[in-house]
Amino acid sequence: MVATNRLTGHSPGFFSVYTLPPNQALSADKQRKINAQREQTPTYRDTRALILKKTKQLLSGLEPVQTKHLRAAALDARFLTGDARDTHSLLDGCMTLTLTSPPFLDVVDYAGDNWLRCWFTGLDADTIGRSISTPRTVEAWSDTMSAVFAELFRITRRGGFVAFEVGEVRRGKLRLDEVVLPLGLRAGFKAHGVLVNSQTFTKTAHIWGVGNNDKGTNSNRVVLFER
Repeated sequence: MVATNRLTGHSPGFFSVYTLPPNQALSADKQRKINAQREQTPTYRDTRALILKKTKQLLSGLEPVQTKHLRAAALDARFLTGDARDTHSLLDGCMTLTLTSPPFLDVVDYAGDNWLRCWFTGLDADTIGRSISTPRTVEAWSDTMSAVFAELFRITRRGGFVAFEVGEVRRGKLRLDEVVLPLGLRAGFKAHGVLVNSQTFTKTAHIWGVGNNDKGTNSNRVVLFER
């Protein structure tokens, strides 16, 4: 996971030469243009050292009890992939907490943005891209999320929680938390509220066409449900 995060970036801490956006793989042709413009030539990077350095940074803020819990969780942790509407390998009522964030309608090219990560991990980006639900209308998106919530309700134990993170799209006119809330209630959950985290972006965000309270997704909107 650390390695896939280090594949592309704009500092010596990444595997690549200077490239922007930092966590979004450009096409090979676009990267060649950046290399030519900056007169840069890819040099050898000690990937092992970079992985160890970043891992130590990520773990540096943990308390001893948190490290203990992570080691205990690693003993029986499971990594699953599949459609969130059909998690048949999970038993009824087995989950205490689910943290999730679905595709925000059709605003992200997941296959195009992650082709390098897929290549690095031996996956086919086009196949994965076709399997990701990116409906173009609110109605179609709601239908997909309704099926997701039905499955979440099945696997969540009584007293368990679901934190469902979305954002606002279409220049802030559509707040997806307002769509999600009734879907969760309809599935049988009770809602505790919506946490809104308004963000202030750096100049890097303009690469994606994001402007503070103007363009793009400017907030995290987490709807907290309990079964």
